Amino acid sequence: MLKSLFPRSRDRAILLPAIGAQLILGTTMSLLPVFVDTLRLKAGLSATGAGFLVSAELATASLTTLLLSAWDHAHSVRRWALAGGFLAVMGTLLTLLSPALPNLVASRLVVGIGAGIVGAEAMRVLARGIDRERLIAIVTIASIVNAAILFAVLPRLIDHSGYRGLYFCLLLDFVAGVFLLMRLPAVPVRRWGQKMAGPEHLSLPAIVVVSSVFLTQLGQGAFWSLDGVYGRASGLSADSIGFILALSTLVLLVGASGAAWAGERFGLFPALFFLLATNAVSIVLVGTVPVHWVFVAANILQALTNLSSLIYQLGLSANIDRLGRAVAAATAMVTLGNGVGPGVPAILGSYLTASQIAVLILGIDVIAMGLFSLVLLRWHKGVRRQTSNV
Repeated sequence: MLKSLFPRSRDRAILLPAIGAQLILGTTMSLLPVFVDTLRLKAGLSATGAGFLVSAELATASLTTLLLSAWDHAHSVRRWALAGGFLAVMGTLLTLLSPALPNLVASRLVVGIGAGIVGAEAMRVLARGIDRERLIAIVTIASIVNAAILFAVLPRLIDHSGYRGLYFCLLLDFVAGVFLLMRLPAVPVRRWGQKMAGPEHLSLPAIVVVSSVFLTQLGQGAFWSLDGVYGRASGLSADSIGFILALSTLVLLVGASGAAWAGERFGLFPALFFLLATNAVSIVLVGTVPVHWVFVAANILQALTNLSSLIYQLGLSANIDRLGRAVAAATAMVTLGNGVGPGVPAILGSYLTASQIAVLILGIDVIAMGLFSLVLLRWHKGVRRQTSNV
């Protein structure tokens, strides 16, 4: 099966460790609403305290990944990734000991540091793959399937075991992630990087791409926080909105599967621009046309192009920096952008309507597309040379 998907042995060796890294790095963000509600209802925290706890963990993971991705080092990637995984496991074990807020904060910050280390190190290896877009797409699909299973299992487990049931499932995910990370190739970054004659620091085009990823994900986070508002404006009931959002989640899987099938078959930049432009237009339609069938159709279109456009953004990040630092930083920006995004309507709600914020998200995406165009026009040849040399 893996041989048919990835004819190159290097890609097959990278895939399972990359899935393991995503289990450690991405599960908390995938289950963000569940974590906030469970901590509020079962651990005795206020809504503000629960939100702060989860945000602190995600922000710590993002900042750790960013710091390490900018550091050109000679250590074993496998050793550091495993150390980060074990740190995340130990932090989660500490979480299970006491619901007291100081203990929870300390343990979740430990988990954030561990997850950030895993993200930075594992993404360095993923950048060495041949078919990077397909690798990223398969890892994304695995993450969605994992989240879907947990969403189905967690309600009953939380009812029975409280907040510890949630963190016990997270612990199992982390242990599975560490097990898969043990298959990570043990290649020191600098030894491989010297062969490739990589730069000491992130190049300007890499910084531009990483910044663009942050902008697109900032817009996504802002949109998701307002999607229910747009649904009510379209005259839909709460049950109908919930069904449509659940359906959109399944469509995310379809979009990621499409990206896995396509790879670079249609070209990296053409696919990226088409998907990102379609996604931006669909967000504007949801936010500015209060008609129920437009809300449904545009939400499905938005979900179809959401993860698929992100897969190509991360693929470009992997292509543009051969040492994997750019894709590690871009992965951190996904978490940071989606975490900060809901704050955009909260801050601007006194000045802009929900419809105007949808237009603002379009403007953010246009800026991101302009930056991606700058990379295409000025550095595309360099990106192609780097890709062919890997």
